[in-house]
Amino acid sequence: MPDLDATCSLDLGCPADEFAAFCDAHPDRTVVVYANTSAAVKARADWMVTSSIGLKIVAHLHAQGKKILWAPDKHLGDYIQKQTGADMLLWQGSCLVHDEFKAVELELLKRDHPQARVLVHPESPAAVIALADVVGSTSQMIAAARDMDASEFIVATDRGILHKMQLVAPGKRFIEAPTAGNSATCKSCAHCPWMAMNGLQNLADVLESGRNEIHVDPEIGRKAYVCIDRMLAFAAQQNAKVRPSSDLAKEQSLFAGIGPA
Repeated sequence: MPDLDATCSLDLGCPADEFAAFCDAHPDRTVVVYANTSAAVKARADWMVTSSIGLKIVAHLHAQGKKILWAPDKHLGDYIQKQTGADMLLWQGSCLVHDEFKAVELELLKRDHPQARVLVHPESPAAVIALADVVGSTSQMIAAARDMDASEFIVATDRGILHKMQLVAPGKRFIEAPTAGNSATCKSCAHCPWMAMNGLQNLADVLESGRNEIHVDPEIGRKAYVCIDRMLAFAAQQNAKVRPSSDLAKEQSLFAGIGPA
């Protein structure tokens, strides 16, 4: 890792031993965890999801009659539960950035910018999500900023995304969603201190020196791969369904006779 102190509030809020006990107490549930978790937590999971595919996977499991044990982000879990109607038991974790967005302040900001469209990450509180024009993952929010017919956007996620949005949509204006009131020292503190620890310089340093190597217990790693591979296989299947058959035929022709690597 570029910086060994760079962690995540979702990971810190979901210790592996406590999570294992939670799973043991609900053995009838399919365990679905978010990507922002440790390898040990993933080793207890049936599925891993990202914010861009979580809704599809839970909807798929719900259609099969599965009851879900979800971790760690309660806001993302609540959003997916409402969208799918799935029976979900939620671990009570949250992202320190998204948890701070304030609906009251966002409403006031919207009044000042009535033409602005609101882009919200689903790790945000439900009251903030309710004010959104688009709810989506990082990549989905960037695509919305590029493709929507609007010149101004209020963005509720880590402010690091604004640079990418400005690159893909030059000429449009992006405003950070508020995390505090008028009396606060920081009107919008949408900034993850741990993500900011990783930069180009220390990334180059670890690549050149080999320092800060992370060692995962092989058995934990083997178990953690199961839920990740399951998600990747599901994503590949979903992508295949939306591709034109002619494209699939071309790919099959291209790779004909090539076995597994």
